[in-house]
Amino acid sequence: MTKKRIKALVLSVLLLVLSLPIQSATIDGRVFAVLTGNQITVSTDDGKFRNIILKGIAVPDTGSSAGRDAKRQLHSLLAGQVVTIEYRTLNPLGVIIGTVYRAGANMNLRLIQSGLARAKSEKGLDREMLDHYRTAEQQARQRRLGVWQH
Repeated sequence: MTKKRIKALVLSVLLLVLSLPIQSATIDGRVFAVLTGNQITVSTDDGKFRNIILKGIAVPDTGSSAGRDAKRQLHSLLAGQVVTIEYRTLNPLGVIIGTVYRAGANMNLRLIQSGLARAKSEKGLDREMLDHYRTAEQQARQRRLGVWQH
């Protein structure tokens, strides 16, 4: 094979792989700690601790009163609770970036609905979920909840 054909074959395989749907994975665990308004630590049945960043949301800085409110809200929703995390992405440090569910309810969405987080477009967040988050943010703004009180 010539170099040109090898390059074309490699490019074809790469395009095929990139066009495949990204598979989701899930893990279950108990919330061990709430680190910030959008980051938790979960202990899994195998005894491991996994850090989770809530995907598709942006919360105020932890040093601000709004950031502390977001952390308190997340703590009241999740501390000690069994959760399921659906994810497609790990950051370079191995932290899971995903959607956290408690009893089937989307906790990422719950923070947006309470006005303590904003919808954030990011890699791996499907368009439908982002639209749902943006609608919830708009409703929280209209109701002047959380950070939208002013």
